[in-house]
Amino acid sequence: MEHEAKRWFATAQTDFNVARHLFNTFYPKPLEIICYHCQQCAEKAIKAVIISKGAPGGMPKLHDLSFLLNQLKNSVEIDEKYYDYADTLTPYGVAVRYPNELFLEEHHAENALKMASEFLAWAKKSI
Repeated sequence: MEHEAKRWFATAQTDFNVARHLFNTFYPKPLEIICYHCQQCAEKAIKAVIISKGAPGGMPKLHDLSFLLNQLKNSVEIDEKYYDYADTLTPYGVAVRYPNELFLEEHHAENALKMASEFLAWAKKSI
């Protein structure tokens, strides 16, 4: 992995580790923060792949995961499930910053952790 892509990937891994730690150790679980870190993990993992492929036009400064994935559709294989994951995770990057914007339950955080983990594995394979 190129140095800059490695840095983005490492930061994505850190976001995932924080989310998992919060899920496993805090009571009550801070669901909004867990889901936020899962979105951040996915975003940074995708951006690591974008950087590794050359980032034509520079790094997009957006948080829409589907948009970011579309930047790569001609460079790497992207299973359709990642677009579904992107639709689920994207709101966690913005809406959770405002109280009462999203109704979250524990299963949402469990699902977000699963999706973030899969984004990490996909990014590692794609870089």
